[in-house]
Parts: sequence; structure tokens; C-alpha cells
Amino acid sequence: MPPSLALPTVGEGIMKKEDPMDELKKSKKVQVAEELEINSDVQTIQETEVEETAEIHKAKKPHSHKHKEVKSLPNISQKFRKVTHRTLSTTERIIKSLSNAYEHIFVDDGSSNLLFEKDMGLKEFSKGNYKLALQHFESCSQNGEANDADTLYMMAICFVSQEQHKKATEYFYRADELKPNDYDILTSFSRCLLALERYDDAMIYLKKALAINPDEADLYYHCANCLEKNDEIEEAKKMYKKAIDLDPREPVYYHALGFLYENIGDHKDAIVCFKKAMDLERQRGGIGGGY
Repeated sequence: MPPSLALPTVGEGIMKKEDPMDELKKSKKVQVAEELEINSDVQTIQETEVEETAEIHKAKKPHSHKHKEVKSLPNISQKFRKVTHRTLSTTERIIKSLSNAYEHIFVDDGSSNLLFEKDMGLKEFSKGNYKLALQHFESCSQNGEANDADTLYMMAICFVSQEQHKKATEYFYRADELKPNDYDILTSFSRCLLALERYDDAMIYLKKALAINPDEADLYYHCANCLEKNDEIEEAKKMYKKAIDLDPREPVYYHALGFLYENIGDHKDAIVCFKKAMDLERQRGGIGGGY
């Protein structure tokens, strides 16, 4: 066979023609591999979503036990801690600033503190809390108000309201010395002395009060009491009648005058006074009386 006609062998570099079936098999293998890879990725994503959903539900679920820490998403818990810390810091800052302000108003500034104590004393007194009111007024007295007539007067009234008349006289005396001829101090002091049956002393302050307000019926009524206790009957009668002239619709004055007539044996005039007192009480719907 001539050389030019010799057929080349496989090993001599000529490429072997590929079988179409083999090529088809290769393409199917690649497709299957790609599908498996895609399915794996999808499963991974689904598992991740399930885990995140479970974590969220756990975070929303109430605590079953206080000592167990609920697992929540890291970013949520971190934000919550930051917000809580910021809120607490703000609250503490406000409290601190208010405390400093109150220290400045009620501690550093003595006059403001005294006004605050006096105001609190008046409020407690108006509620009938005489012991608490007295504590506030005593605080004023100990911090610069020892020589303030109004504070001493209120302290005396607190003692009177607690039936401690003897103690009250100490403060009335001091208040009267600091603020002589004060109508409220004079009238209150006289009533306190009447309660202690110190009639002569009571008359001193009643007369001073009458010099300031000569048209006050109650003052004449109390003067009549003092005079009657001292057996100055005629003068007492005059004072009772003067009280009735100034306030003819006060049944207490008629009762007092009626008892005076009864004690001296003048039953006729006593009955007249008692009847008048009863009529006024029926009109009022109850017994009135002095101060």
C-alpha cells in the first residue's frame, strides 16, 4: 500500500469523534447537579427563616419564670437596653435637677423656706391637723421666726385647739408683746384666759379689744361672763343687754341673761329670756352661739 494511502492510527494525533449519546448524558448530569445545588440553597434559606421566626416568637412569649432569660434577637435586645438606659439616665437627671432646685429654694434661701413652712402650717391647721401644723410653725420659730407675732399667734391657736390652754398663754403673751393692740390676738387671748377661769386677766384683754371694736356683741357677752363670775351682777346685766342690743337674733345672749335672772331669783324675767331664746332657736333650727 502506498504511503499516501495509509490510514492514520488512533495514537497518531487524530481526534476521536465523540458519540452524541455521551454528550447528552453529560448535559443531564450537569443539570441534575445544578438542581441539587439550587434545592440545597432553598432549604438553607427556609431553615434560616424558620429559626428567625422561632426566635421572634420566643421574644414575644411572656416569661414563664423570672430567673430564665428570654432569648431574643441580638439587635432588638441591644436597642432595648440602650433605650432603657437612656430613659433611666433622663429620669435620674430630672430628679437631681429638681432636688438641686428645691435645695436652692427651701434650704439655701432661708426666707423661702420659712414661707413654705408657714404655708404648710396653715394648710394643716385648716384640715384640723393641729399637731402637724404646730410642727411647721415650730420649725419657723426655730429658724428665724422666734420673734414673729403671727407665727407665735398660730402656735398659741394650735395649743388652744388641742385643749392646751395653759401652754397657749405663753405664746399669746409673747405675740401680744411683739404686736400690741392686735384685735385677733386680744380676742383669742381673752377666750383662752376665760377657759382657764382667769376672769380678771381676761377682762384686761377684752377691754383692749372693745377699744378697737366697740360694736362687737360677742365682746360684751364675754365681759358679762367675767363680771358675773366675779359677782358684779348689775354690771354683768348691762353687758348682756348691750350684746342683745347689738345682735338681737343671737339666742345665746338671751340664755345667758336668763340664767343670770334665775340665779338671783328673778324668775319672771328669766322666763321671758328663755322663751325668746327658744323662739330664735326654732327659727334657726338649732342653738347658735358666741365665738
